[in-house]
Amino acid sequence: MSAQIHDQHRADSLRRAARRFATGVTVVAVRHDGGDHALTANSFITLSLHPALIGVSVTSGGRMRRLAEQTRYFGISVLNAGQEEYARHYASRGRIDAPEHLGLHTPDTLPAPIVPGCLAYFVCRFEHSHPVGDHDLIVGSVVESEVLSEEHPPLIFLDGKFS
Repeated sequence: MSAQIHDQHRADSLRRAARRFATGVTVVAVRHDGGDHALTANSFITLSLHPALIGVSVTSGGRMRRLAEQTRYFGISVLNAGQEEYARHYASRGRIDAPEHLGLHTPDTLPAPIVPGCLAYFVCRFEHSHPVGDHDLIVGSVVESEVLSEEHPPLIFLDGKFS
């Protein structure tokens, strides 16, 4: 087996195995030049409680890492089970501007946008990023976090499907 075929087999095997791990779904967003920019991410982790640090993995070469670094702040919204449309919209490549009903909201007291009606949010100050394979791990210090709803279940991603 050639190295290229072996590497592809390993990547396919990893992808299949990782699909068996259920994750929550988030929308990562920044406000830049008066507009909101966002993407869907399920690679989100609490890195530390003291100091309060989170990490989110984004595609290398994408604009989210660059925008988070430029604006210095980003928001992470934890989606509820009824917000699949947000997840799909912000996951699509080459998407057009969000329809009004999928818009983000930047409260007066926050420096980054969040998804209205989300379960919880984190507003983070960009600390640094690390290239990790074909992704960048963005590390942010949490400047504010809040649970907005404990009544609704979270949106889950498993086997390539939302539930």
